[in-house]
Amino acid sequence: MRAYPALSQIAAFDAAARHLNFSRAATELNVQQPAVSRQIAALEADLGHRLFQRSKPRLRLTPEGEMLATAVTDGLGAIRRAIDALRGQRRRDVLVVNAAIGFTSFFLLPRLGEFQSAHPDIRVEVVTRDQNPDYDPTACDLVVTFGEAPPPGTESRPIFGEELIAVCAPGRLPAGRRLGPEELVRERLLHMSSGAHASDWDRFLAGTGLGPPEPQPIDRLFSYMVYLRAIQNGQGIGLGWRHLVDDLLTSGALVQVSDRVIVTPRAYHCSILPHSEMRADARVFLDWIGGLVPPTGARVKTGAAQL
Repeated sequence: MRAYPALSQIAAFDAAARHLNFSRAATELNVQQPAVSRQIAALEADLGHRLFQRSKPRLRLTPEGEMLATAVTDGLGAIRRAIDALRGQRRRDVLVVNAAIGFTSFFLLPRLGEFQSAHPDIRVEVVTRDQNPDYDPTACDLVVTFGEAPPPGTESRPIFGEELIAVCAPGRLPAGRRLGPEELVRERLLHMSSGAHASDWDRFLAGTGLGPPEPQPIDRLFSYMVYLRAIQNGQGIGLGWRHLVDDLLTSGALVQVSDRVIVTPRAYHCSILPHSEMRADARVFLDWIGGLVPPTGARVKTGAAQL
């Protein structure tokens, strides 16, 4: 019986066929681009057919490559479904929810007791993914994401929309003083420099004709928890997100320093991952978290500006 091609060759072909680019395939596989090229060349030699037309600016699959790509996609899809099912059986008695640490700490955990009291038969495990290189998005049942839309192909509910407000530590400014945009840009502003939040001050000042001053390196922070701690310590003025900082405002740990409120198209969404769509407890949790905050249109906002 003739041996099958090495799995490393199949993996390299699958990645290259999806990206139609050897370099991107190499990045996905965490290898160098020449390694992918060698695996594809060895596979082509074994099969006796060219699988790619190596043309600029991108690769193209040959008819033989198309045939193999279809078979590989079907086969790997079956393997992934079996793995998902086995993982689901392993933790069928626990509902795993994945979310960022800021959302988990300031919104989800304070309300989770309410859910557990209403549904004592559902065991919930919350896993945070921040700065976790080993995070596996398939190793959970529900995921909370931030952006303009939830992950495609998932059943999702919006949790709450983004509302940006300027906040600082009590005592940094005279009590009750509110700053306009012209005054804000003369203050020391703290910046979240990670991913989706790198341009938040630009969003907050949009339409004013003003931009934030270039921050010092010490005022660029990558962790939401560290960012809030720096604001509370009086290091500068930062941006807060309604529903995440409401309790801090109520307790007096933070104060709002501007009447300006910016509502963006972005929101937190909760989604059931495809391998958990049949779980009744996942649907119960989804309906619960999606009903915690009234829709944005149901609330009146002072000085709101729509981006």
